Amino acid sequence: MEAAKPAGKRPRTTYDAAFRTEAVRRVNQDGQMAARVAQALGMSEAVLGKWVRAARRQAARPAGSDALELENKQLRAQLVRAEMERDILKKR
Repeated sequence: MEAAKPAGKRPRTTYDAAFRTEAVRRVNQDGQMAARVAQALGMSEAVLGKWVRAARRQAARPAGSDALELENKQLRAQLVRAEMERDILKKR
């Protein structure tokens, strides 16, 4: 006897990067409506909308911002270490 599956639950569909890129390109560059692109590709409009918004946010980021984020992360870690060393010296 098989275990009962929850009603309304579908298996999660995974899409490869090329598929995502093409779907977003159709909306952004070709000017097609997201609803029509999603329907033509047989996918959820909500998922396509998330991809399009993420692509637009990524495009709006200034060039070199990844390097700045990495530098900020390294500097924050260095600051934490320096503060810990300072606190150890204060206790003496």
